[in-house]
Amino acid sequence: MKRKIVYIFSFLFLYTFAYSQELKCSISATKIKYGEPIILKLEVKGNKSDRIVFPYIKDTLTYHLELLNIKIDTLTHDKIRIYTDSISFSVYELGQFKVPPQKVIINSKEYFSPEYHITVDSMAIDSLKQPLYDIRPIITEPKTIKDYIEQYWMYMLAGLIFIIIFIIVIISYYLEKKGKGSWRKKNSDLGILAIKKINKLEKSNYLNRGLSKKYYSELIVILKDYMEFRWKFPASKLITEDLISYLINNKFINKEEEALIVIFHSADLAKFAKSRPTIQETRIHTEMARKFINDTKMEFLNLKEKNEY
Repeated sequence: MKRKIVYIFSFLFLYTFAYSQELKCSISATKIKYGEPIILKLEVKGNKSDRIVFPYIKDTLTYHLELLNIKIDTLTHDKIRIYTDSISFSVYELGQFKVPPQKVIINSKEYFSPEYHITVDSMAIDSLKQPLYDIRPIITEPKTIKDYIEQYWMYMLAGLIFIIIFIIVIISYYLEKKGKGSWRKKNSDLGILAIKKINKLEKSNYLNRGLSKKYYSELIVILKDYMEFRWKFPASKLITEDLISYLINNKFINKEEEALIVIFHSADLAKFAKSRPTIQETRIHTEMARKFINDTKMEFLNLKEKNEY
């Protein structure tokens, strides 16, 4: 029984080993004569379901290592497939050179061959007729854009993020300034609009026709509309006494704000008591209304900006 168990485990081990994927690498020579070919062999064991991608080489392995030929073979033995990529190349300069690692993808997993060093000697010569020269040192391959990206990508990414943040801050600052300017212009324009309505009312023919009630009614509507915007409360729905109390209690105006109180009381007399203020008195009340809007408009804008800063 024990022997059978040993056989079973041995079979499973050998089966797993036989079907395991691994990359074996070899090079035909590390010391050659000028122009002599070298073969770098990449070998992978697997089965037919394995997906193997060997390196794609166009013309050269590096600047000094010129490609001669690439040959890919597949050999099947006892359900095991052996994939071989034979890369033939040569060097046409004297000195020492590096063969960079080659990437092989086996079932989406990356494997790399080791880095080999190649020494290239000159052809045999008669040392009595021609002097000998030292072997050239290892030549460092010039870096490409890809090399710089791979080496400094973190710094490039950090710089890009900094630039994006800087642009966002500048745009936000610009939009905020533009918004503040638009807000100030909008609020200032609404105050100016109220003044224009008063000026238009003043040029009407109501007073000459004895329409004091209509004149004061429109003047009060202008003032209440302005107050609703200025202090954000339903001024148009309040009677005079409630309106004045609301403004004083909320400290929008003080008790000494006689101009506004006089205007509203005069309007009530004109509308309900059939009082007819003189044209001169009406013009004085109109000027009081205009001054009230101008004063509270600037006070509102300046206070708003002070609180924001």
